[in-house]
Amino acid sequence: MATAHTARTVPGHEIHRRFKRERAAHLATATAVAIAPQLYATGYAELGAVGALGLTGLWLYSKTKPQQDENTGETRGMDAGAVLRASQQSIPVLGYAGAYLADVVAHMHHGFAWWQLAVPAVWGAVMAAAAPLTRSLGLVPEHHPVLQQTAPQPPADPGQAPPPQDYASFLAWLWAHSERAPGTRLMAVEQYLPTRPDFEAVIVAKRGREVPTLNASTLAAIFDFPEGTVELRPLPGSGPGRMRLIARPTLHAMPQDARDFPAFWKEQVAAKDGAAPGMDLVDHRIERETEHSRQRIVVLVRAPAGKEIRLPHGPIASALGIDDPSCLVIETDGIRNGVVSIYLRNPLMRVRQATAEDLTMDDKGRITIGVRHDGKPAKVRLWDPQLGAIRGITAGATGAGKSVFQLLLLVGEKLSGVISWVGDLQGGKSLPEADGNVDWFAKGEAEVLGMLLAAHAVMKYRENASRDRGDFALGEPWRLLSITLDEINRLLSHPNEVIKKLAAYLIADIQKTGRKVGVGVRLAVQSLHLKDLGDEEAIRQQGKSGMVVLMRTLSSSTQGMGLDGISPPGFQMENIPARIYENGQIEALFNGEDDEDGESTAGMAYIFTDGRVEFMRTFNAKKVNGLYVDLTEMFGDDPAPTLTDEEAAVASEAYAWRHDHDMLTTVMKGLLAAQGIEGADDPATAYAAVAAKGNKNSGGAKKSEPKETVADKVYELLGQGPMTLKELRAALPDVANSSIANATTTLRDQGRAAPISRGVWQRTDYDD
Repeated sequence: MATAHTARTVPGHEIHRRFKRERAAHLATATAVAIAPQLYATGYAELGAVGALGLTGLWLYSKTKPQQDENTGETRGMDAGAVLRASQQSIPVLGYAGAYLADVVAHMHHGFAWWQLAVPAVWGAVMAAAAPLTRSLGLVPEHHPVLQQTAPQPPADPGQAPPPQDYASFLAWLWAHSERAPGTRLMAVEQYLPTRPDFEAVIVAKRGREVPTLNASTLAAIFDFPEGTVELRPLPGSGPGRMRLIARPTLHAMPQDARDFPAFWKEQVAAKDGAAPGMDLVDHRIERETEHSRQRIVVLVRAPAGKEIRLPHGPIASALGIDDPSCLVIETDGIRNGVVSIYLRNPLMRVRQATAEDLTMDDKGRITIGVRHDGKPAKVRLWDPQLGAIRGITAGATGAGKSVFQLLLLVGEKLSGVISWVGDLQGGKSLPEADGNVDWFAKGEAEVLGMLLAAHAVMKYRENASRDRGDFALGEPWRLLSITLDEINRLLSHPNEVIKKLAAYLIADIQKTGRKVGVGVRLAVQSLHLKDLGDEEAIRQQGKSGMVVLMRTLSSSTQGMGLDGISPPGFQMENIPARIYENGQIEALFNGEDDEDGESTAGMAYIFTDGRVEFMRTFNAKKVNGLYVDLTEMFGDDPAPTLTDEEAAVASEAYAWRHDHDMLTTVMKGLLAAQGIEGADDPATAYAAVAAKGNKNSGGAKKSEPKETVADKVYELLGQGPMTLKELRAALPDVANSSIANATTTLRDQGRAAPISRGVWQRTDYDD
């Protein structure tokens, strides 16, 4: 039976992906058709091309024959739709086979000619532009389920054919069956958002007739929209036979045309009793939604001469009818000018995953950490060519996304040749993915104190060795050293006063002077209160002089302390909610949606750097069994960058045994015992006591090594010959993977083993 071809409904991005794949296939096929005859021109090639042409032609001819009804057996006419689709699908094959046959014949009898390359190239370009295979499928973008709920549904009528399924045809069907404007058609439907029923269209009357005038009630009744949300307007450049129809049942609070917006802003915002009196609109534009950005209205605002820019977030959102505060982003220069971005839905609902290219440092010391609200890449510095190492503070509540933010920076540091030291004050639970992938991963208060003492010693060494210059040059002769301290509140609010003061002194001193010798400190905290920062105002102030990242917080005081001194005048930060919803939080609450129906805002943040503030979201990361496996894989198997031999000697035994936590504890106890100080059972007290007595040198301390370390076990295995990390892990199933990676780095630092290729290790005394 001749059956009508039904269009398949698929997601819009799937159609886009199919077009890209087909076009790539056409370009590849055209290249093969052009090159193959020059390499393989025989009679078999001719036969194959003739066969392809013949079989395709027969298949196409079979589609033109009369069709038979499967139920009645009645013979019907040719299925024109099927013939058209078959023609679309056969055109590429016929073209490529014909070009290939012509090239083969010409090459066999006359040799090479320029047109043998030009013909396949031109045909491939035409096919790539037309994409006939994808178009023959009749794919239609599917609409979001919300649309099906909000779009008007007509009553069932047994005497009428069912309405069309796609939204544009359905609207035209409603218009035609309303019989309110006989002789007219609704055409050129443009839906604003796939999740909303709002749209624009053109009403076209028969030639020589005008579109009848319909009141607001009649127009609203046709589509079952609220009264006053549908209207007819003149269509620019056309007569009364064409009219513009605007239907905005859910977006009616927003201006309906770019030309309307200045008057709307003046009346609702800049008026004397408006949301921001006197803040005049200078310029604006309405941007349509693209693959990389959301639909938005961008407004350039200027304060009157002699006045500072004042753009209060809440009142402006209320004036514009915005329910979701994250749909309004305000940026100012702190003096007179500001940019207001108005979105119809949250611009950071979904963000892609990071790539190695994103996290590799450019010549300005920057990596791409995520996406700005306007779709542009959000870049942060690992170092500043003018100022040196970067210091900073990241503040956010549990679940705000601090860990992913730190991990992205650490991956970027390793990919860019930066030495990374990480102090995890939760015993390794905050950033477990970094264990074994950075030069030093210190767990808990005692090890972090040891790491800070070593970092301070390295900083002093660099200062003494570079007295003849006033800045830091990357790699000349030292690498950048970046210290990340996560949940540092635990150490800086320690009940032991000596430990707290020592940690506060070391952090503050590195913040103050480490920048010029390439040593930077980043702090990750939940609170910015002084009591949680060792009662050291310098730590907060020095951290805020670098990069400040404010995520979702649970305290307005933390937010205020973070903004104090760095917030541009007139800037108001709205706290980031825990979850966001496609149609806004209030509508979700009213409809009784569960929390799971919303999306977590983890990774959304305001970044203050270089005197500017950006609203952004970090790249997405997936957690599997408690670990961000995608970020762990991005670290790679290459050894982490380390200190020079001279710096390692200055960092002393703590650095030498940094990958062996048991041995590090033994060294710390030895430091204390050598000084005759009691309390050796507490390594943290050991370091604090040694520092309090002014002994910065660990020389003379008696070492008591354990029987066999993980490094010794790995070294013994490498005696059998070169082995990969995978093989070492299989041979030591009871040892954590991160410990094995740390052990190989320790052996390299000790000169006992070295990598001979990516992920393959060999003893330095190995003789093959």
